[in-house]
Formats: sequence, structure tokens, C-alpha cells
Amino acid sequence: MKINWLLLGGHQTQKRDVIADQGHHQNEVINECYCPNGHSILTDTARFQGHPGLTLKLKNRTSEGLLVISPVLGDRDRIFIDFEKAAGEVVDICCPSCSEPFPVYNVCPCGAHLVALFTSLKAHFSQCIGICQRLGCLHSELLSERDLRLYSRQDYF
Repeated sequence: MKINWLLLGGHQTQKRDVIADQGHHQNEVINECYCPNGHSILTDTARFQGHPGLTLKLKNRTSEGLLVISPVLGDRDRIFIDFEKAAGEVVDICCPSCSEPFPVYNVCPCGAHLVALFTSLKAHFSQCIGICQRLGCLHSELLSERDLRLYSRQDYF
């Protein structure tokens, strides 16, 4: 998918919005995804476009539940299970099997963290995708390895 950035504001405080060119949309699907301890988070709890979803445990101060998100990059489809969501809330994102929190990849422009979900058993940042911990953030969809590296090098984060 080709992404064009619309920059708003000045130097270090610039905000951005994504303008997606839908004509060139390629559906990249995450076929493998693991926690730092090697547990697969792809499950049949919910399916999206025929693919198993990425199941994550969400925790806040008062509750915990599950979030199942589409494994298709750029697809914002998701299902909350037993979790009271509040837009703008920052939550801990953990493995549903071992409850290990996913490690921080970088700081998101919204002030929360982008966490790394590993696309290989090696649990290395060179093979990961990311998602923001803030519910409803622009980056609360999956970001590809390429996008994570590009944003870091371009000082977007």
C-alpha cells in the first residue's frame, strides 16, 4: 500500500495523518506472530478475511480482556472480548498464553509506546510488526517492519 503523509504543524511538534492510496492496496497478511517467549498469538478466536486473528491480552488498572485484530496490514478490524474499552486509554499489551508484556519498540507520536510483535521465533526487533498501546491512536493498527524502521530513521518517533 502506498502511503502519503500529510504533515501538520511545525518542526518537532508536527502531527501527521495518513492518506492511503486505495488503488494500490496490497493485502499483506501476517502468517506468523509470536510473543517474546515464543507463543504464537495467531488464533481462531476470530477470523478476518479468512485468516486467523492476532489475539492479544489487554490490561488496564481495573480489568483485563482480549483484543483480536486482523492480520491484514492496514485493516483496522478488531474484536474486544471481555474488555471495557475507552478511546484514548493506554493499555498494557501482553501475550494471551503467558501474560508477558510485549517489549517497547519506540515512542509513538501520541505519547504512548509502540510495542513489537515478533514475526519469527527469534524475537528480534529486525523481524517485528508494531502497534500502539493507546486505544484509538492513528497507530492502533498493525505497522509493518518496513514502516517501523522508516519512521525511526525519519525521526517521526
